[in-house]
Amino acid sequence: MSREVFKQSSWRGTGSLVWSHSYYDTMLWEKRLKEYLGTITLSQTARDPQCPKICTVSAVVNQTRLSAFLFRNYSIPWKFQSQYQGCCDCEVWQAARASAAAPTYFEEFKLGNLLHQDGGILVNNPTAIAVHEAKLLWPDTPIQCVVSFGTGRSVSSPIEPIVLPEGEGITASATTSWANKFFTILDSATDTEAVHIILNDLLPGNVYYRFNPYLTEVISMVEIDPKKIEQLRRDAIMYLRRNEDKFQEVAKNLMQNKSLLRKTTDYIKVQRVKYGI
Repeated sequence: MSREVFKQSSWRGTGSLVWSHSYYDTMLWEKRLKEYLGTITLSQTARDPQCPKICTVSAVVNQTRLSAFLFRNYSIPWKFQSQYQGCCDCEVWQAARASAAAPTYFEEFKLGNLLHQDGGILVNNPTAIAVHEAKLLWPDTPIQCVVSFGTGRSVSSPIEPIVLPEGEGITASATTSWANKFFTILDSATDTEAVHIILNDLLPGNVYYRFNPYLTEVISMVEIDPKKIEQLRRDAIMYLRRNEDKFQEVAKNLMQNKSLLRKTTDYIKVQRVKYGI
């Protein structure tokens, strides 16, 4: 599907970008999402006992402040309120469309009175949101395991300060271009490591795990070259081999069964809710 959606001639893409603010064919993207995901609603997926609780994040851009919006396949318990607005009655394809509406790549997605764009422009690492939602769903249950997956990173280079020229009448603003400032702010806004550092400090080492492989080459998210995709696969395999013990540890933690005490406690809670005790 990616080869079809992200295959675009430069002249047509540029014209579309000027006309509709999207380089790629948004209508084609929506059509393929509906074909692959169908028209099932998020709440309907919860009827499958094997389906976990899922939420995906978009950014609402037509309100006073840019805000995160969660597409959930669950409802928050009545006595709690999430810090994030959201819904659970949207169709799955709509959640995918809204959360992947990257600026300049695809058009904004209108749902009701809200305009959605890619959640990554505001929350590029949603792990903290996942912890927040889990606390609302299971307020009295300690966190068993948090697994965060990144999309890859490059080997960081030393941060070198910009040398400011000396002399009267030369200000700091005169030595940095608007382009440099813009890309620095953009890089900060889409950073993923800050959330990782905070969670790594707050959660125990046997609870929080972060996987983010080093890449041989930084690749665009719209890359369709088979050779580039194969390189990504090789990088992932090498990362997996180097961290096999860590992956095994995560799998063990995720597959832990509830203790008899926890099962009994959960059963009592369910009965209390059921009978309004």
